[in-house]
Amino acid sequence: IAIAVIILVAGLSVGGYFAYKAFADMAQPTTAQQLEQEQSEELLRVVNNSNPLSAVYVPKLKSYGNFQVNSLAENNLENFCNKAKESGVEIRLVSGYVSFDEQEMLYSEKLSEFLANPDYTEVRAQAAAQKLVPKGGCSEAQTGLLIGFDVTDEKTVAFIERECINFGFVQRYPKDKEDITKLSENKTLYRYVGIDNAKKMRSFNMCLEEYSEYSTLQKNQE
Repeated sequence: IAIAVIILVAGLSVGGYFAYKAFADMAQPTTAQQLEQEQSEELLRVVNNSNPLSAVYVPKLKSYGNFQVNSLAENNLENFCNKAKESGVEIRLVSGYVSFDEQEMLYSEKLSEFLANPDYTEVRAQAAAQKLVPKGGCSEAQTGLLIGFDVTDEKTVAFIERECINFGFVQRYPKDKEDITKLSENKTLYRYVGIDNAKKMRSFNMCLEEYSEYSTLQKNQE
């Protein structure tokens, strides 16, 4: 009887081990898929008055020079800047991650400028300010994926415009998309969306609002 019990216990232990291993093996791909999906959603997240971020939202950040950027953008940003140096130009950052509180302060400063003008009512001043500087929680700078480049040098600007998609960046607020983005053209701000997304956005002539919606529709049809 004792021998039979030992054999039974051993069998259960071995069976339990393989059952656990099979479960673990099944769980790993799911975890990887979930991570990839979360990153994809983060890259294509549209932030504006209709889709605000929480005041406590802070992405995973990495330091790059004097700025902080989303960790998802760090490697390709560095590659982009290195490629520029090899081509004889220098890409300089002028902005990176901006917290909720910092963004709210920037908005308040811009609003005060308009309110100082007697031609502006408070409502008109708010509308004008938000076209240039979003309120706290309504700026993609809080994602760490919106990066400002120095565009004072013509050769550097030409390089950025030509090569940006090969490193996952697109101009976030182009002039011909102002009716969709609801923000005035900004030649300084570029959004990291990933290389594949950036190339498709240029090919389809889509801004992030359009491409994010398109991408969602595509996934729903799969």
